[in-house]
Amino acid sequence: MIGIVTAALAMYAGQAQSLQARPDCSHDRAAMLAMDLDAFDQTYESGWRTLANIKGCEAAAADLIADWRARNAPDNPSLMRWHEGQLRAAAGDAEGAIQSMRLSAAEEEAAGDMADLAYKQATIAFLERDWDSLIQWRDRLAKTPRPEGFDEAADKFEAEYGWRPVWPSNLNVVDGLIACFDQPYAVAYTTECQPGSGPSVAEE
Repeated sequence: MIGIVTAALAMYAGQAQSLQARPDCSHDRAAMLAMDLDAFDQTYESGWRTLANIKGCEAAAADLIADWRARNAPDNPSLMRWHEGQLRAAAGDAEGAIQSMRLSAAEEEAAGDMADLAYKQATIAFLERDWDSLIQWRDRLAKTPRPEGFDEAADKFEAEYGWRPVWPSNLNVVDGLIACFDQPYAVAYTTECQPGSGPSVAEE
């Protein structure tokens, strides 16, 4: 009898601990979906980022992005598909992340943005656990020609924000994926995995 009571107490304690650990992902969905692109996706203090910044709410933020995109039909959905994929990857949903990221990469390829394409394909290779492909896309990214006017744009960016973008964009992120290949995306994407890490200028 004592054993049964002890087991029951342990079960209830575990359930209580689980409930306490569960993050609060509540948000005003209607207000979020009504935001314009700038407020929802391009502002760090509003939109889906306020939800994504809560540990454990990455999947909820990804679903919110998908819902916003379906409702508002942005002209260029590539960036939002990418953000959605990143959040699904951070939540541990590699299959969902790859699906969204592939669509984003295809749109970059159609637009002719080879640097972003290489970065995105490298990330997909990481999620697919394809080491050889990851290295190949990393090399393609490293060899991407610097676009005309990049230095002038970097000068303006540095004057306004205090740090200078480097080329190729996101090479440090890909190097982090390589350095922490055996880690989940949520770890490998962090600056702790990036050799000589500094701010990245791409889509995040």
